Formats: sequence, structure tokens, C-alpha cells
Amino acid sequence: MSAIAQALEIIRPHRSDRILSREATRYFLVWFSLLSVVLYGAGTFALLNFADHSFRVACYSGMALCTVTSLVSFVLTEWAMDKPDEVFLGVALGSIFVRLFTLLFAFAIGQFVLKLHVFGMVTGMFVSYFAYLIIEISYFHKKQLVRGQ
Repeated sequence: MSAIAQALEIIRPHRSDRILSREATRYFLVWFSLLSVVLYGAGTFALLNFADHSFRVACYSGMALCTVTSLVSFVLTEWAMDKPDEVFLGVALGSIFVRLFTLLFAFAIGQFVLKLHVFGMVTGMFVSYFAYLIIEISYFHKKQLVRGQ
């Protein structure tokens, strides 16, 4: 009987039916937007002054890929925060693996099909991936501290 109760607890909606909480929406709009403006603004300044065209295209492609995957990962992980621990852990770890393999396949397509500049794409992906990751981790850490967990 406890297995049925656990299964019902997992599929039953918790707290709200919204995908993102107001706090997450506000956080996302402020910090992700600021980080995007800084990354793309500083990146544009540096790329226009110090890089050739092929490097710029590859760097922007890598940055865009990481921006999109970070957005999707943040939304999924925020949705899973109010779910049972097993669901949250599954979504969080699944999100990491799916994001990494998606970026790996996108990198391979960029290199072998589109023939993008290798170092440019790696630079754009590396800088933006870790910048967005820091924002996500700090938010989820702060949220867990507020909850007292």
C-alpha cells in the first residue's frame, strides 16, 4: 500500500500548477537578463575588436546554444523544486546529462557539418555555460537556505 501512496504523491500536483514561481520568474528576469547583456555586450566589444569573422560566428553560436539550454534547464529544475526529492533529483541530474549531450552533439554538428571555428565555439560555450551555471546554482542554493533544507 505504501508504494501506491508514494506513486500518488509523486504525480499529485504540489503547491501550485505554475511552472515557475514568482520568485523564480523575477530572479530569472533580473539575473539571466543581466548576465546575457554582460556576456553578449562584452563579447561583442571583444569580438569586434580582437577576432575575425569566423571566430565571431562560432563564438556567438556557442553562446546561443548555452543560453537556450540554460533557459530550459532552469525552467525544468525550478518546476521540480516543489516535487518529491526523488523527482527533483531525477530532473536535476537528467537535465545536466541532457544539456551536456545536447551541447556535445551541437558542437559536433558545428564542427563537422557547418565547419565552424573550433576555438571560437569552445570559447563561447565555455564562458556562457559556466556563467549561467553559476547563476543557477546560486539561486537554487539560496532557495534551499530560505526553505531551511
